[in-house]
This record gives sequence, C-alpha cells and structure tokens, in this order.
Amino acid sequence: MIGYIIIGIAVGLPFLLGLFFRVNPSFLFFSVMAGELLSRYFGDDAELVIKTFSNKEWMTQYAEVIVLLLPVIFTALFLKGTIEKAKLFYLWVPLLVTGIVLAAFALPTLPEEVIRQVTNTEIGKQLYDSSEFIIGVVVAFQLISLWLLNKGHGGRKKKHKKH
Repeated sequence: MIGYIIIGIAVGLPFLLGLFFRVNPSFLFFSVMAGELLSRYFGDDAELVIKTFSNKEWMTQYAEVIVLLLPVIFTALFLKGTIEKAKLFYLWVPLLVTGIVLAAFALPTLPEEVIRQVTNTEIGKQLYDSSEFIIGVVVAFQLISLWLLNKGHGGRKKKHKKH
C-alpha cells in the first residue's frame, strides 16, 4: 500500500502543481531534469548540510529526493500562471508524463527499504525496472516535439505593400 502512495505522490506532484498553479509543463519538465542533475551532483553535499544542522537520520536519507523536488516546487511557485485557464485541459498528458519521469528519477534515490516497498507493487516494479527506457523515450519525445512544434519563421519577413 505504501508503495502505491509513494508512486502517487511522485507522479501526482508535477501534475497537481501544474494544474493548480497553471504552469507550463515544459517548464516543469525542465525543472525535473535540473533537479535530477542537482541531486546527482550535489545530493551528497546536501546530505552533509542536513547532518550538520539536524540530527534526524530520516532527513539525511531523503536529501537527494529533496534536492530533486526543490526545483519543481520553486518552478511552480515562480512561474505561476504561465498557462491560460482555457488551455489547462490539454496539458494533463504532458503533466502526467512529467510526473512519470519524476517518479523514475526519484525512485532510485529513496532509501533501500522504501524502494523494496515500492517494487513489491506491480506498477512500482515496472517503473523501477524500466526507468531508463521511460526517461529515454520521454526525453526523445520532448526533443522531437520541441524541434517540430516550436519552429520559428526562419528569418523571413513579410513584405508590406504600400497603399
């Protein structure tokens, strides 16, 4: 049961933040990527900082997850309202995909006992076993959509006729 709750929180966090604060899913996706890089390279430093200021062992176990989540939370707060209310209906798929990527990044950074509880569920095992595939496909999809959907005008300017 706890495994489903953890997956739900990881997948649901970007989804709910994106809908509630009306944040562009591309911004949240970028913040998930930034959070992953920060947790990979500064997770150990964050753990040392937490150990210095707190004697709570559980906080140090979640240092990498905290570093992963902070950019997502700050992005939602600082880029609030970047999507119009009328377009929210169309954003649930990109927000859900962003949540799945966040879950794929967060799961390996959790303490071993929590990973065991998550992978004891069918969906948790599938997510854990295929996290590299999920991340690769989603990043490729994001890049392709970026290249195809955000084309500029190529520097061509319309010529205006004089009246």
